[in-house]
Amino acid sequence: MHLHLDRRPYATQPAVVAEDGRYRPVSYWQETVSVTPGPPLTEDVSCDVAIVGGGFTGLSTACELKRSDPSLNVVVLERAVVGHGASGRNGGFVMPLIGWDLLEVARALGEETCGHASRLMYDAVAHTKQLIRDRRIDCDLEETGYLFLATCEARKARIRDEVDLAHRLGYRHRRLEGADLDEYVRSDGFLAGVFDPEPAVVNPAKLARGLKTLAEEAGAIICEQTPLEEFTEGRPHVLRTPHATVRADQVVLGVNGYGAALGFMGSRVFPVHTYIVLTEPIDAADLEAIGWGRHRASLETDRNFIHYFRLTADNRILFGGEDVALFYGGKLIDHDERTYRGLEARFRRYFPSLSKVRFSHRWGGVLGVTIDMFPSFGQAGPDGTIFHATGYSGHGVALANYAGKVLAPHILKKAGRDVLEESLPRPFFFDRKPSAIPLQPLRYVGLQAYRGTLHAQDWWQGA
Repeated sequence: MHLHLDRRPYATQPAVVAEDGRYRPVSYWQETVSVTPGPPLTEDVSCDVAIVGGGFTGLSTACELKRSDPSLNVVVLERAVVGHGASGRNGGFVMPLIGWDLLEVARALGEETCGHASRLMYDAVAHTKQLIRDRRIDCDLEETGYLFLATCEARKARIRDEVDLAHRLGYRHRRLEGADLDEYVRSDGFLAGVFDPEPAVVNPAKLARGLKTLAEEAGAIICEQTPLEEFTEGRPHVLRTPHATVRADQVVLGVNGYGAALGFMGSRVFPVHTYIVLTEPIDAADLEAIGWGRHRASLETDRNFIHYFRLTADNRILFGGEDVALFYGGKLIDHDERTYRGLEARFRRYFPSLSKVRFSHRWGGVLGVTIDMFPSFGQAGPDGTIFHATGYSGHGVALANYAGKVLAPHILKKAGRDVLEESLPRPFFFDRKPSAIPLQPLRYVGLQAYRGTLHAQDWWQGA
């Protein structure tokens, strides 16, 4: 494997660190943390494990490796600063969703494999919540549960089917309609819902910075402002950065939507953008008027192009989705005025009583999406010493924070540690290659056509 950084996709983004050394946040979440950017790596180093990417995947893997074997020399390379990418911009939903939804997973994989996959995702949710509590990470953890909402008659029946499947798998989902739904949220736009009590919400930037502290306290070396420019597999693997070279026995690629710029799985994991708007703080009377003040559940609609919304710790409403954007050549564009306008208009249609509420923040970012919305974990290379976790498809907060639990035993075994073969985690997406769409510009045209089909279905069904 040979990877080389293409800097052109980043040309549309401002510098992460200003000339005076200050960090430039993109999201509201990033404004809530104090960040002093770490210096770039300037001296050649050798290590047992090099991790590319300072998001949830890389940090969880570093923490798990150092917890399991403190003697391992672990180096994390982060292009910008920890939590600047998707891990510091997402909605902060700690949820067990994988694929399009539970019903589609069962159709694609069969009910038995669906059960195994969803149980792993619930383990990921429980692990993330327990880690935050045990290590006392200050990230505004709130166990709100999650309410999946039908917005049209065509999809209302799916709510019943979703609940029935969840009950067969042993989960505590509840179907909500009428007055029961009004207890959670009131809007003429929502016809029915299914409530899952397990999910939670966090401030993801605070969580990322907290994980950075844990990893460094455990002895991992984290190098910010250190982009990987070239990777060549070998014995050892060689990772070239602007000012130094890293030689590593094993490598973990935790780059998700940014992998295309490195040439990693570029025909299989696509850099898709999602955008978010955030209101000013909402007073208690206005929250009560829409029925959201009591349970504070996180919400998501059942459209192909979902809407996701939640309350922050200071009672702002975060509202995202409406559309996704894919830019030719893999361009990374953090702002899209058209989508912002669509989100704000949709918000006011859902909640007309909040028509005078102002929006204080707008931002976006890239995520890694596969055709079937399933992630891809695995190992590669002649010796099986190159690992990856990618393709979270917008559902990565819990799973990326669990990535270390999945990857670390495999890495430790390759490092010669005593790990039983039967104890190695192998979820269905381990060593799975997502479907590929080869060759530009056919890939771009094909993905845009697929996007158009999904939009047409939403329009036809009135979602």
